[in-house]
Amino acid sequence: MDKSESSKEKEKKVIKRNWFSIRRIMFLSFLIFILSIMILKLKFHFNIFISLIISLIIIVLVIYIFIRLFLRRLKKAGNSEDWHDLYGYKISNIPYFKNDIILNSFKKNGDNFNEEIGEVNNGKDYQKNERNYYDLFIPYSSLKRKDKYNGIMLFIHGGAWRYGKKEHIGFLCSRYAKFGFITAAMNHTYLSKKYEGYSIFRIMDEIKSCIQNIKDYLKNEGFDENKLELAIGGISSGAHLSSLYGYSIKKSPIPIKFVINFVGPLSLDSEYWYKIKNDDEILENIEPKDIEDAIKEKKIVKTFDNELSVVKLMNAFIGGKYTDKEIKDMIENKKIKTENEKYYEMLKIAKYTFPVTFINNKTVPTLCEYGGKDSLVGIAQYKFLKQLSEKHGNRIVLIYMKYGSHMLDSYDTENGMNAIREMHYQILNFAKTYFTSEKEGNSLFSI
Repeated sequence: MDKSESSKEKEKKVIKRNWFSIRRIMFLSFLIFILSIMILKLKFHFNIFISLIISLIIIVLVIYIFIRLFLRRLKKAGNSEDWHDLYGYKISNIPYFKNDIILNSFKKNGDNFNEEIGEVNNGKDYQKNERNYYDLFIPYSSLKRKDKYNGIMLFIHGGAWRYGKKEHIGFLCSRYAKFGFITAAMNHTYLSKKYEGYSIFRIMDEIKSCIQNIKDYLKNEGFDENKLELAIGGISSGAHLSSLYGYSIKKSPIPIKFVINFVGPLSLDSEYWYKIKNDDEILENIEPKDIEDAIKEKKIVKTFDNELSVVKLMNAFIGGKYTDKEIKDMIENKKIKTENEKYYEMLKIAKYTFPVTFINNKTVPTLCEYGGKDSLVGIAQYKFLKQLSEKHGNRIVLIYMKYGSHMLDSYDTENGMNAIREMHYQILNFAKTYFTSEKEGNSLFSI
């Protein structure tokens, strides 16, 4: 669909296309009916009455086959993660910039300005790029309650902040739009020198801009902008960005109700990065004490042998402030030099890109899932999230896929399938608990 096309225009197209399909089937059936009469009458010399009876039987069989094929297609659509006109509208590649720029909220007098960070991007707004687009999924059911509260879920793709695209997370949009929630998937600027003004701070402003655009788009479609609520989530680096936005941004255009974290890193501090040492020593549980005991017993070990990669990533987080030489000077024998002043200067800024920095007694609830065999974003991440959340009285729910890697892929185990199901049900539970639309009895589902 064209990104400038309204829902009403698309609805007309859907009706027109479906009616064309019905007319085509009717025409084909009529053609088969006439041909069968002619063949039976002329070739086999049947009388007209017998020819009509046999032709009618043929037509009934043809229609039966068409119905079976349609039902099969319908069942397949319902059981897959694909979006379909049956469920609602999908509007692709909507730009979330305005007048070719994205506003910088980290400049002086901006909502998120911080003295320690300084003026991000030298206080300038950001120029648009080809990554600044999102997809929006609007279920038909939400159109019937535009004047009531509506829950929205925004998902951000993974890819180590340098790769990935919104289409990779579209399956979650499809899944929860089918439950009546408006959903969206966005692209963000990569942490790459190719993009001017790149940094995690820019991505925060891109998310904010995307949410503002969703709000404006829905308002134009007749939704009550004051009754929109949002959950934000993602996978891996997308979960980091979602958590950081959900915990840190002071004035979100649509209020954040909860965060969905699939294997997301929460800090680049080395104490957060541990992985399982041997696959046959997977932890049964990953509560803070279990992880602390596993570290002492060396069942889990440091993720990175060389901390240079972590420092490089930290530098990318803050927009490549330091040169390659300065970064290398921060490392000695593959470890960070504790006496290096520039490293601590960098850390002073970089800590504002870590979600854990912002956890306090006002932090929104978090639903997270981690894998026991994750060798990239290890299970120690959860330890600190749990401890800080409990300290401030925040709700956190963990789904532990014991045999799951970073891809959460242990589908062939009972634990893996149970974890997938439980995460799905918990997302619906969180929606039922924290979205006003569900609490007011406007729920479209029951669990």
